[in-house]
Amino acid sequence: MPNLQDALRPILSQPTPEALVGLQGALLASGLEGEAAGRTLEVADHFHAYLSDLQSKLTAEEYSELASRLDIGAVGVVALENIIATSREEFWERFILGALAEGLMVAASRQYIKGWKVETGLVHSRAAWYLADALWRASVEMQPNLPAGPRWQAIQALLAPARDPDVPAPDKGALLGCVFQMLLITYLARLLPGE
Repeated sequence: MPNLQDALRPILSQPTPEALVGLQGALLASGLEGEAAGRTLEVADHFHAYLSDLQSKLTAEEYSELASRLDIGAVGVVALENIIATSREEFWERFILGALAEGLMVAASRQYIKGWKVETGLVHSRAAWYLADALWRASVEMQPNLPAGPRWQAIQALLAPARDPDVPAPDKGALLGCVFQMLLITYLARLLPGE
């Protein structure tokens, strides 16, 4: 079983749900208790859920993108079939109806991609919601004399890109991942002061 520092390394370099399971095991096996240990497990739990949800949505997006591309390719096949199998008299009528039907099918398939973006946006939104609370609690513990207004403004400024619909999803993921990492380091530093 790796120690806490060894378990943290992969989370800081390339976080995955599996790496967080390793950290969970190392933390539980360490026998450390108290508020910092509980907060570390809580942050790790939410980070694991965020990465797992994001991983499943990315897989769904890749599949939807492939399906959409296959639908687009099918348009050409149907058009070719209409050209080959249709008499001259019916050609334009069938061509126009076929093109319309296939065009609608392609447009519908592209809606799956838009749906994925909405679902992924919800994953980022849930993570930002949790992180605002977690940052608030960490800030209160570390800077108890900081007034509530500036504390909240700093948290909102940090998380604003994650809530901005114009910020690309990969950038949101990078930001939120860094904030999760920062919180894990903050609480683990309290558990390992002598190492």
